[in-house]
Amino acid sequence: MENQLKIKNDSILHVASISKEFTVLSILLLWKEGKLGLDDDIRKYVGEYINIEEPITVRQMMNNVSGLRDQWELLFMRSITINDQITMDDINTTIRLQKHLNFKPQSRYLYSNTGFHLLALIVEKLSGMSFPQFARERIFKPLGMEHTFVRESYTQIVPNLVYSYQDDGDGNYYYNPLNYCVYGPTSVNTCASDLSKILDEYIHPQVIDPEIIALMKTPAILSDGTAAEYCGGLMTHKLHGLDVFGHGGADAAYRGQVSCIPEKELEVILLSNTTTRVMAKMADKAACIVLGLPDCTEPAVPEHKEAPAHAGLFAAALPDDPLFVNILDHDGTLFMKREWCETELVRTEDGGYRVGTLDEVIYFTEEGILYRLPARVVKMTPVSPADPSLFEEGHYYDEETDAHVTLEKTENGCALCMLRYGKSELYRNAAGENIFSFGPDLTMYVKPENGSLILDGGRIKNIVLKKVD
Repeated sequence: MENQLKIKNDSILHVASISKEFTVLSILLLWKEGKLGLDDDIRKYVGEYINIEEPITVRQMMNNVSGLRDQWELLFMRSITINDQITMDDINTTIRLQKHLNFKPQSRYLYSNTGFHLLALIVEKLSGMSFPQFARERIFKPLGMEHTFVRESYTQIVPNLVYSYQDDGDGNYYYNPLNYCVYGPTSVNTCASDLSKILDEYIHPQVIDPEIIALMKTPAILSDGTAAEYCGGLMTHKLHGLDVFGHGGADAAYRGQVSCIPEKELEVILLSNTTTRVMAKMADKAACIVLGLPDCTEPAVPEHKEAPAHAGLFAAALPDDPLFVNILDHDGTLFMKREWCETELVRTEDGGYRVGTLDEVIYFTEEGILYRLPARVVKMTPVSPADPSLFEEGHYYDEETDAHVTLEKTENGCALCMLRYGKSELYRNAAGENIFSFGPDLTMYVKPENGSLILDGGRIKNIVLKKVD
């Protein structure tokens, strides 16, 4: 943006979790050669990183049903921030610390980047090549993806690389750096024209074995017999009864989505270097336009009794992921506190308040607010300070996350303190659940129990911090 350069079809963008397609494809190429079994216990290949008693299979990791806690929230608990130079060794150490899972493997679906990190390590061990080299030689070159590669370090100079910029809806953009030195779940750098070549294979396999493509498009079946939305490095959903396969990606301010509808031989590729729009929703909108179908992408707002707009702090409740919305009143004008700024709320025709220029709307109700995000609506209620009598002051520690947390009483309640994050007040939602936030990367429910603190995040569950002297 500094030089006002337009993105082109061959501009290079970091595509974040779209990378998972290529990680799973790498594993399946080795499976086809007989070098691994998809239902093998991963200890057979990466046992030096696993200290969890429950068996986990290769297939469960590529289907996102492994129960492994997600590497990013685990890193944040160690006070490693998203803008640090995060390395493969950082994640290896984090995985080694783990002794428990979020849930029994195959019992439910929950997105976990950790499994794809381990899949990349398996590829390296069995192929004798680095994962970036394997992906280049076995996937990108055969498919003619000449501009595509796995970036190993943020120090690597990339010609035609597009930088990423945060859009918090206030009319300004904020440079959002990406300092990853990791791969497996992320770090493929590519362009729109190259991505069309992998989508071609999902519709009419020519280079890749059709059996591999079929596995990538097969949804995981949970232990209760229900089908999950995740397949093998691909997600699936229905659009007007049509099967859609694809994957999205979001790192720093990069946003991307690749989708295909094999029945209609339709491919949609959307890449962005801003957070302005949710690409998965935009891809479905584009498909509806091309196929002449009505738009079905707007989430329905539940019926509610409208209440006057007002400032306040609101929080979600279980089973929703932990989430805060902070609404401020500046001389009669309402703003939402965002990561980078404060964004004005703008009245809409249906009685809501749009968050600046973003695809987000707040509806004030008698119970609190309805927060309409691009793909879903979250019910949120006002919070009050947590009851300090429920908590014990002191230092808490968890060896699985190497997290050090201090709980202290305040004038109004109590607060948690963490190295590099500072202090966060503890609040209680209408359901009686306690919740804290150190920002969008680390917001969690917390429950006092037998002298310990039990923390639940979006993708890490049942983190037990024990009080220490």
